[in-house]
Amino acid sequence: MMKLTKIKIIHFGKLSNLTFSLPSKEIDVFFGENEAGKSTTVAFIKQILFGFYLRSNKAPFFEEYEPLVAVSPMGGSLFFELGGSEFELERLWTKGDKSKKGTLTVKKDGHIVPESLFFDNIQNIDGSFYADSFIFNQDTLAQIMKLTENDLVEQIYYLGAAKSTEFLSLRDKFDKEAGTLFKKLGKKPEVNQLLNKRTDELADLSQKQVEFSDYKVLEDDLNKQRTEYLKVQSEYKENNEKLIAAKDLEQKLASYKKYQALKKEFKEVNFSEKDFDLCQSLVVERKNLLASLEESNSQLKSLQESDFDQKQAEKLLLERSSFVEWKNQLENKKYELDKKKKQREQLVALYPFLKKLEQLDANELQRATQKISSKGNSNKSQFMPWIIGLVVMGAFSWMISPILTLLLFILVGYLGIKEAKRKASIREDKANLASFVNKYGFDPNKQNFNLVIEKLNQLKEIELDINNFRSDIENLQSKLQNYTVNLGRYLQQSLSLEDVNEALNNLELTLRQQNVLVANKASLIANIESLKNKLEVINNQINDFFLNAKVKTWDEYLKLREAYFINQEQENRLNALSENFKEDQEKLHEILLDENKWQQEIADLKKQNHQLEVDLTKLNQNTAEIKVKMENFANSDEIERQKQEIETTNTQLNTATSKYLAYVLASQIITRALDIASGERLPKMLVASQEYFTLLTNGNYQAINFGKTIKVTDRNSKKIEIKYLSRATKEQLYFALKLSFAKQIQDEINLPILIDDSFVNFDHGRTENIMKLLEQLSQENQIIIFTARKALADALTKHVLTFER
Repeated sequence: MMKLTKIKIIHFGKLSNLTFSLPSKEIDVFFGENEAGKSTTVAFIKQILFGFYLRSNKAPFFEEYEPLVAVSPMGGSLFFELGGSEFELERLWTKGDKSKKGTLTVKKDGHIVPESLFFDNIQNIDGSFYADSFIFNQDTLAQIMKLTENDLVEQIYYLGAAKSTEFLSLRDKFDKEAGTLFKKLGKKPEVNQLLNKRTDELADLSQKQVEFSDYKVLEDDLNKQRTEYLKVQSEYKENNEKLIAAKDLEQKLASYKKYQALKKEFKEVNFSEKDFDLCQSLVVERKNLLASLEESNSQLKSLQESDFDQKQAEKLLLERSSFVEWKNQLENKKYELDKKKKQREQLVALYPFLKKLEQLDANELQRATQKISSKGNSNKSQFMPWIIGLVVMGAFSWMISPILTLLLFILVGYLGIKEAKRKASIREDKANLASFVNKYGFDPNKQNFNLVIEKLNQLKEIELDINNFRSDIENLQSKLQNYTVNLGRYLQQSLSLEDVNEALNNLELTLRQQNVLVANKASLIANIESLKNKLEVINNQINDFFLNAKVKTWDEYLKLREAYFINQEQENRLNALSENFKEDQEKLHEILLDENKWQQEIADLKKQNHQLEVDLTKLNQNTAEIKVKMENFANSDEIERQKQEIETTNTQLNTATSKYLAYVLASQIITRALDIASGERLPKMLVASQEYFTLLTNGNYQAINFGKTIKVTDRNSKKIEIKYLSRATKEQLYFALKLSFAKQIQDEINLPILIDDSFVNFDHGRTENIMKLLEQLSQENQIIIFTARKALADALTKHVLTFER
């Protein structure tokens, strides 16, 4: 049996930070007044198992349970015991989470496992199946009371089928949809309208086919005109292409003439642009080297030698880390010293007697304490009761025996002397104790001696630490002072401890500057020599370029480059012009030999082109006249269009008819499937449900009869229809059937049965009957009851879980 052992609510509806443990082997009962959170807890169990479905997939079981205040996350955990293992199902949802169901984490014995490891044990049912089969509340019963007689019969009959309620609703929906598509004598349904539309369209097609015969004669004349038009159009196109080609050659002829004139003016220039760019970069580099050489010589003259003692400065800077360490140690020692002083003050404040014992030896204190502690006399007299008793006896024995009386009074005197000595000893002990307390500051009879010794030793350890810290501080102060004096002598100035850090920073800066000065001087000397060598190499390279270009100076080289660019521009223009007529160069050469003949050929092409345009216009007019005549008759396009409309109507009719038949068939299939599902489970449910119904009704009803309607048999063997039963008896019947179904599937699905205040319509007798039935079922099924009736909760179990409002 799968058992729910713990409910942990983080935030859910009005409930927050709430945990319930369900260790009882009996029926688990939750008690709470109205609005305390009972129904919220029922919804919590269902939604942690199967999802929150926020703002979607509404069901009759209060799906919307976002926390009443703006807190996060929503959800919590359920703990189940199954097969010796513990499963934890944690489902959480936070603002911004697009998931409607929340995020589920399944753990087995503390380790995260796949969800299937849990849900395979309950056949992967959904929330609706769980609510239909395992949850009893007023919403469930209210739905039953709202149903018509036929609906109620179906609800109970098909209870054995999973999701029977949804299937029945779906079947009714299919029946309704079928009715909107076709009615035998209807006019508005879609199939009826399409049948009428197709009849009208067939009549219209017959009329258009008669007109089509006259249309065909005109169509033949139109085709002849079109054939002639295409022939003339082809001639016009061919002639027009020749005219366009002639105009194109006319434009290219102008470019060809310019090309011939420019070619006569073109001159070659011997110039290498690559060599010029290399030479130019060398000239720029030479200029930069000369500037750098001049600047380096100037910097070298400005550098001065210094008498700075570099080794001593480096030594002082190396000792800087030690100085900082001493300073930090000094601060730490002072801090520890202050802490020890405060510890001493606190210890003496808590134990004032330590002021008098500070200089005392522990052994001496122990001996003095033992003397005082060993002398303890009781304040209670050991002799006074005897004295009083003997006096009383003497007073009574005087009349009987004077001698006995005398002996008694002698004994009383002896005891009196003993009592007086005891009191004197007590006074002496008190005086000695007062002297001890005055001297040592504590009462050994009230103060634990071991604690006194412990605190005294603790005080001495603190004093020893204080002396050590003071010695360390003096040593560190001496080291710091010596370093400060040495640094002041080197810098030739008086320094305090606070000035040392700034003085060392200045000294470090001076040392760095001196190092840079020495390095810069050596670098400048090497750089000047390198610059001179580079200048010599570059001058030689520049002269080689001048020699190759046959110039003597850089200015002559620039003029040669300018002449080269002019030459390049002319060459580019020649290339551009030649691109315009490259493929027609031979034809253009022939035209130039007899240009007048070529102009006459162009004029003839234009005249032919005009005549062909006139012929095309006349053919277009003839075609238009035939088309006007054809518009008065139905053509093949209209007939084809009409046929297409009829085909479209047929398609729509087939689609609508298919939908109608599909709805009818689906309704019949659902009804047959529910018959089969219930028929398999009903015989098994009948035995248990009749037993439960008989128990719940105190034997008033002996059997449940299923047929076209459901009837029950009373104790007089009379069959009674459901509509004549009371509301409470109908609820008992539904309880019996639903509980028998849960009992039947327990070998595959054994989840907790949740009952939420479902006995409000039951009288005392009916309530006792349902309690007996639930106690019987709880042996194999976990049953959890949520009730606002305290007496019912106490009667069901000793371990009532209470909601606090």
